[in-house]
Parts: sequence; structure tokens; C-alpha cells
Amino acid sequence: MKTGQPRFIVDSMLGSLARKLRLLGIDTLYLKDATDNELKYMVRSQDRVLLTRDRDLSKALCERAWPVSGNNVREEFLSIAEKLAPFVDEFESFFRCLDCNDLLTAIPSSKAEGKVPPHIYQTKRSFSSCPSCGKVFWVGTHRKRMEGEVEWMKGILKKDKNNSV
Repeated sequence: MKTGQPRFIVDSMLGSLARKLRLLGIDTLYLKDATDNELKYMVRSQDRVLLTRDRDLSKALCERAWPVSGNNVREEFLSIAEKLAPFVDEFESFFRCLDCNDLLTAIPSSKAEGKVPPHIYQTKRSFSSCPSCGKVFWVGTHRKRMEGEVEWMKGILKKDKNNSV
């Protein structure tokens, strides 16, 4: 991650958006039960930007909060895309745990044994693991759908970046 790339924390209503941003490779915390005061503290102490639908919370944090709108996760993404656009070339997809946000590390297939279904262990050779939650990842049938979503998001960001130049 380059130093200018924003790091986020999202409020309790934006869990799906957090997963989308993590898929792109963006450092995004999601604390489902955090209070407004806890969110404010974390924004300031960890140099993060809050993504929120809460207008009062957004006003309280000024430029440290980006208001989010939309009726689904794609619309939510579109509502912040213009601000994300300058960083599009820095994002490295598929390197963050979608559940807990930590960076994934490659592991030998022997370390995946017993942590993935037997068929996956026998047919896949490349695995990654999250050092925080222990979840193991591999390239599966869902990868094409996820790659399509990443391409859509990066396409939006590149379009917004080119329009702002």
C-alpha cells in the first residue's frame, strides 16, 4: 500500500461494501457493533476515513468521513468512486482477507490439508491463508465472478480518474 492510499473504517450498515473494497485490496475495517464514539476514535487514532450513511457522524468528522448512498452495494460503491479514482492504479486485488481485512500470505499446499475440503486439497496447488482468522483461500469457481466485479470497479474508477484530469 502506498502512503497516499486511503484506509477506511465502515459503519455497521456497510458490511457488503467493506468486502468489495477488500476485494480490490483496500484496507477496510468493519466493526459491526462499534458505537459512534468508537468509530470517531478509530478514525482519528488510526488515520482512517469513515464510510457512513449517518449524516450527523459524517458532519462531525468533516473530511475524515465520506458519505455513502445507494440502495445496493454497487450503488454504494458508485457513491464513493470519484474520491477513490485517484488511487485506482495502487490497488492490488485478491490480497486481503474478505472477512477480517488482514493481508493474505501464500502457504504450501501441505498447510492447507484439513483446512479445505478433500477434493479442493487434491485438485488445487495454490493456497493463501489469513494470519489473523486462519481462513484458507484458493482459486475456485467463484473467482471468475469476483474478477468480473473487480474489473467493473476498476473500470468505473479509471473512467472517473480520466474525467477528473
